[in-house]
Amino acid sequence: MLKDVSVTGGFGDLVAVFRQSEPGERLLPAVMAIACTSFILFLFWLDPKVNTYTYVPQEVVYVENWTHDRTDEEILQDRWQVQCLKDKLAAKRRESMKELGRMSGMDVEAIEADIEAERLARGEVEVDRPAGLQC
Repeated sequence: MLKDVSVTGGFGDLVAVFRQSEPGERLLPAVMAIACTSFILFLFWLDPKVNTYTYVPQEVVYVENWTHDRTDEEILQDRWQVQCLKDKLAAKRRESMKELGRMSGMDVEAIEADIEAERLARGEVEVDRPAGLQC
């Protein structure tokens, strides 16, 4: 069965088929078949290069060193300074949300009053800040 198979005969048959029919009649399917096959081969070539990033955790660097002889007042002062930074960021975010609410047509003052009433009903109180704290 394989003795009658030849590559040159196959190409000759292909050329004969193209010569017998109209020029565009068989050319478009051939081009489409070559394009689809090329696209699939391109995807096989591209696949190993996609999603190859591996997570590398960041190194934590501590830049602040404290002496072992700090007093409790100094420790509390440092903690309140950090709390001041957190409060500033929270206030900035809260103002952004209020502005977004106003742009959306919400009554942000009423919403804020409701939230404050719920907070007081739960018994949450504001902790007094130290006297010399500069925020």
